[in-house]
Amino acid sequence: MPDPIRIVVVEDHHVTLDGLIGGLSRQEGIEVVGSSDNSEDGLAITEKTRPDIVLLDLHLPGKLGPKGMIKEFLRFADIRLVIFSAESRQAFIQDVLNMGVAAYLLKSERVAKVAEVIRRVHKGEKGIVTEDISFDRKKLTPSEQEVLHMLGRGMKYQEIAEQRYTSVATARKQCEVLLLKLGLQNREQLIAWAVQNGYGSDELNN
Repeated sequence: MPDPIRIVVVEDHHVTLDGLIGGLSRQEGIEVVGSSDNSEDGLAITEKTRPDIVLLDLHLPGKLGPKGMIKEFLRFADIRLVIFSAESRQAFIQDVLNMGVAAYLLKSERVAKVAEVIRRVHKGEKGIVTEDISFDRKKLTPSEQEVLHMLGRGMKYQEIAEQRYTSVATARKQCEVLLLKLGLQNREQLIAWAVQNGYGSDELNN
């Protein structure tokens, strides 16, 4: 019989934490070897137990913001990181996935689904996202995401062109491509979509 998948759960809502520990402990082939309600203790427990996977909420008490937490947990090269969060904004999720986490799950997921993703990640799968998140992150190139961030901050075509060292015509063309990809009608809708989905926010850069 293969060794169980060893996981650490880091979550500050105790009801959720207790539910995850209890539910995952009853799943075949999974062993919860540690848990914490803050990032500092979570890192210490991870270093001590060296689990296969860390299930991590990104909004925890402590000095580290989301980006800082991800960087610290990813220092453990042999450990895979699964994010478990209530944050559903597309820009935020894409930024997190781009940092190298293995999966991003919303807190609406059932324990059985979390366990399924843990098994998939343990087998080497990457880039897994909750099915309820209605976007195809592969649609948007890094260049297009950069343009969306600029639009979300209220920049005009001329400003986007200057910052990206390109022409106004190219900046306008990129926005037209984004309109087609996202099924939107005009620049105003594109700006509204960018803002609503977290583009322009620097929340992750903490």
